[in-house]
Amino acid sequence: MSMAMLAGFFSVFGFGILVAFLGSIKLKLAPRIGADDAQFGKIVAVFQWTMVVMAILGGIALDALGHGLIIPMGMALSAIGIFLISSSGSIGAVMASCVVLGIGGQFINLGGNTLLPGLFEDPSAGSNLGNTFFGLGALLIPIIVASLFVRTSYARALRIVSLIMLLPIVIAAAAEYPLLEGQQFSLTVAVELLGSLVTWLAALTLFCYVGLEVSMAVWITTYASEMGASDREAGNVLSIFFVAMMASRLLFGLQDQITGIELTPVGAYVLGGAGLIAAVAITLMMTAGSLGAAKGAIALAGFVFGPIFPTTVGVTFQHFEPAQWGTLFGVIFAIGLVGASTLPAWIGKLATGKTVRSALNILRVTAVALAVISAVLGLQ
Repeated sequence: MSMAMLAGFFSVFGFGILVAFLGSIKLKLAPRIGADDAQFGKIVAVFQWTMVVMAILGGIALDALGHGLIIPMGMALSAIGIFLISSSGSIGAVMASCVVLGIGGQFINLGGNTLLPGLFEDPSAGSNLGNTFFGLGALLIPIIVASLFVRTSYARALRIVSLIMLLPIVIAAAAEYPLLEGQQFSLTVAVELLGSLVTWLAALTLFCYVGLEVSMAVWITTYASEMGASDREAGNVLSIFFVAMMASRLLFGLQDQITGIELTPVGAYVLGGAGLIAAVAITLMMTAGSLGAAKGAIALAGFVFGPIFPTTVGVTFQHFEPAQWGTLFGVIFAIGLVGASTLPAWIGKLATGKTVRSALNILRVTAVALAVISAVLGLQ
């Protein structure tokens, strides 16, 4: 395994940590800064909107500067963002810290998700296998945070997480990255990408999916609390979601070796089916009569969520040259993050004075829309 591949794995691993980070610390952070569900939703929105902007700017920077600069910069900024949150005592200070966190997060997201597909013969399989590490990061952080909160102070716990984000920078800085032929930002290429129907279908698919995933990552702990879970158990319920997602991505990443069938050509069927089953899983969450039943529905949701993002990336990348992937990924992920910036905040608004469980219908409708849009993407 090359150092570049390791850097890619650590990048998506770190991004998994960041996606689940705010949800993992929400039950401690919100009372510390006096934020209700609606205000916490706005904090998440600041993080996501920063990444929307940086998806475009970061994609341009990646095509211009390459992985060797963008990935280490992302790791450093992500660590700084978490460190700043550890000492933030107000909603405004946390929002400002989330801007730094969003910049760093988008750099490692862009870096890892454009590097790994090109290192494997089947882009979808490579993206799924790589994003298994995203699931691992998102899985481990609630467990790590819950354990640290028992053993040490809030601030010290977050600073340990900051150090975890920083450590892989040594590998990222030392790696030799493949130089993609013609890799540089081109305004003409960007315009061509924006004029492609495939680009917009992929972007809308990610709008639905990223909004779904981030909403689950942010609100599962609160949902579990409503179902009778303790603070620590609520963190473990979030881990169930990411364990299922990680297992699913590992399975789809290796399925070509198991079945001999490449994932990319049949990706649209995978996406459409996953969207429909996700809608069923969310319905089961809404109607669960016990915490045990809720855990089962969450596990099902995590499993069917697993292949959606990496398979969308792989199916989309096959239509374009690798030298365009940085700008392309930035464009489609920026639209995806609009979903992540609006859906969790919308849930928070509807849940204020009510329950998160009552607001999940938003996600059910979004899952159905994802199935329809991805089916059209597969016809291109």
